[in-house]
Amino acid sequence: LQNLLILTAIKADRSRVMEYIQKLDNYDAPDIANIAISNQLHEEAFAIYKKFDVNTAAVNVLIDNVSNLDRAYEFAERCNEAGVWASLAKAQLKEGLVKEAVDSFIKADDPTAYMEVVSKCSETGSWEDLVRYLQMARKKSRESYIETELVYAYAKTGRLTDLEEFIAGPNHAQIQQIGDRCFENGMFEAAKILYNNISNFAKLSVTLVRLNEFQGAVDAARKANSTKTWKQVCFACVDNEEFRLAQMCGLHIVVHADELEELINYYQERGYFEELIGLLEAALGLERAHMGMFTELAILYSKYKPEKMREHLELFWSRVNIPKVLRAAEQAHLWSELVFLYDKYEEYDNAAQTMMQHPAEAWREQHFKEVITKVANIELYYKAMQFYLDYKPMLLNDLLIVLTPRLDHSRTVAYFAKCLFPVPCCLLCLSSSFAKIRELFFFD
Repeated sequence: LQNLLILTAIKADRSRVMEYIQKLDNYDAPDIANIAISNQLHEEAFAIYKKFDVNTAAVNVLIDNVSNLDRAYEFAERCNEAGVWASLAKAQLKEGLVKEAVDSFIKADDPTAYMEVVSKCSETGSWEDLVRYLQMARKKSRESYIETELVYAYAKTGRLTDLEEFIAGPNHAQIQQIGDRCFENGMFEAAKILYNNISNFAKLSVTLVRLNEFQGAVDAARKANSTKTWKQVCFACVDNEEFRLAQMCGLHIVVHADELEELINYYQERGYFEELIGLLEAALGLERAHMGMFTELAILYSKYKPEKMREHLELFWSRVNIPKVLRAAEQAHLWSELVFLYDKYEEYDNAAQTMMQHPAEAWREQHFKEVITKVANIELYYKAMQFYLDYKPMLLNDLLIVLTPRLDHSRTVAYFAKCLFPVPCCLLCLSSSFAKIRELFFFD
């Protein structure tokens, strides 16, 4: 009968509904409350739930139907039930009241909405509030996601001591993942702690570079022992003119032939020629020193320290790529070194021609006589005789002494007659030359 009375009032005389709700006690509260809501009697529905201590439903009416979060908060304060606080917290979070929502979740001791809380706090930058929420949530659940986000929130709030203490103890946080997030967002101090915790020395070394802790970066790179890491640290040290440390890194790079060109270009493009030469000089004594290192150092000498190239070639000519160094020496007009290389490469024709073309720098009497006897093109013999006529006529006889066994004597005598030059005495000693000499110089 009480149900019928209230329902009749809802249909016929709404002003009497609140009076009946408060005076009567023996009606089906949930059903009547739902009917009241469907008839827009929200205050009446709230009164029903409140009277029968269905507080979670009551606060939901204030939130969903009355749309008054202030009243909902006051109601939650009065009844102080976890379910009520939880409902209020979700509504506050939805409205962007992050701090208030976190306060309510903590009072509710409810960690179940952690995904939504993390998302909203990240979106609004409410990191301190997120720390408070996740600290509560972790007490209730050891979910990996909760612990991972708590570590990141510590980093975002600069609470590095708390972060360090947290990861030092038992935890299920994804340390690598958070380290990468911190690095990508420029939180290098936090990333340093995280990478060090999991002994990711490759990432740690790059992080230390960003913090300008170059010695530490080199130490970490040594533990990582990765060519990629050595390169990253080396190039950073070069950029910051930490050349001693750059060289320490570079020694681990140059021993890989396929990495050498990039390293050399990096130094050269920035104008650090002296430092590059110093690095390669230091690397020559390494057990894994290879031809590329000796070759590139020779090329660098040809460009920037030509006075050191000859000594380098004399010591290591067998360990350089001679064709490459030949080109470098020619481009640098290092004629003496060019002759030396032609000789070692058994290109005697080129060696002889270079000496004749650049006598001031490249010609040495004894060396020329040794080379000229090995040439393949016999025309070079006669070019050599002309060269001596022009450049060292007093030494012509010495040249002919070594060439005589290889010369066409008749052609040689005719050559000197054409030049109106006295026949060298070494030719006069040859009986095979007498007939030609009589023909050219004497007349019957």
